[in-house]
Amino acid sequence: MNFLESASKFIAYKQESFIQVQGYEKDLLVFDKFLKSKKVNDETWSHFLGGANTELVIDSLKFYIQSSNGKVNAISTANRFVSVLVEYFQYAIEVQHISNKELYEEMNAPIYSDRSFRSRINSWISNNLKDKESIRVFSEVEIIDLIKDCNETLGMLLNDDDDFDKKFVPALILKLIIFTGIKYRIVPRLKVQSFNIRYGTIDINNFTIHLPYKLIDQLDKYLSIRNKKSSSDFLFIKSNGEELSEKTSNTAYFLGSLTTRTDLTGIIKYAVVQMINKGINTSIISEFTGVGTTILEDCMKITNKDIFNERNALLDSRLRESNVYQFL
Repeated sequence: MNFLESASKFIAYKQESFIQVQGYEKDLLVFDKFLKSKKVNDETWSHFLGGANTELVIDSLKFYIQSSNGKVNAISTANRFVSVLVEYFQYAIEVQHISNKELYEEMNAPIYSDRSFRSRINSWISNNLKDKESIRVFSEVEIIDLIKDCNETLGMLLNDDDDFDKKFVPALILKLIIFTGIKYRIVPRLKVQSFNIRYGTIDINNFTIHLPYKLIDQLDKYLSIRNKKSSSDFLFIKSNGEELSEKTSNTAYFLGSLTTRTDLTGIIKYAVVQMINKGINTSIISEFTGVGTTILEDCMKITNKDIFNERNALLDSRLRESNVYQFL
């Protein structure tokens, strides 16, 4: 059996499970061309893939992009290609077409681990490719997955200052932005005194808000570590005790490792849309979050579109609430 025969068995397996496999064959053919470029043949393919790791998958993605003559340049296309390879490798290892303990462990490593397949692939994609929709609003599914990844990261044991600066603090900041929608430039200005552990509140731009219980516990854990590093007045600091800069570098890079996107605007928009949907006045939102007219207008368009799509159900339900409905 050669690679293409193994790939065909994989596609057939997916089809038997009623899974859509459109595009799978194309991506696997690209990977076959990549193997041939490495002088891999029908006799050596299983041995070669037995030594595959995350770096090899990144190399195959580079090959795909370079051989496309500029046609492949979107994050979504790269994500699809990698996703197909992940599913193929999982299948090939499970049915013993190949044996590869290293790749299996990398694919199953925690997102915060330096060995994490997903983190390393996402980081490469976010650093090398850009989507036209790079500042689109995050979906609720994406936000929930992001929160899970942040919670997993915040539960890890901190081994060194790099973990603190590039993973732990960014995970906290992302959760705060998801909840509040505040612009990143506000984050470095927050003071230690703004967080009240007793009442579980935080002061932002002259507003006092209650925080979710898990975020309170995570901030408390952070403070126990932070206070050993610095007596600074600022809430968020670097591991060396210095205050954060207003550049989003570490937080943006960490977001990229989780989602392949490095923009915080999509998260801010999600939070602002939630506030608008809850009936919070846009002037209050602007004052609290620091967002400008452009983001507010974009979020209003999203909200109005949702209302337009649901207008029939909304009208019907409100008419049935009429005081005279039961008498008619």
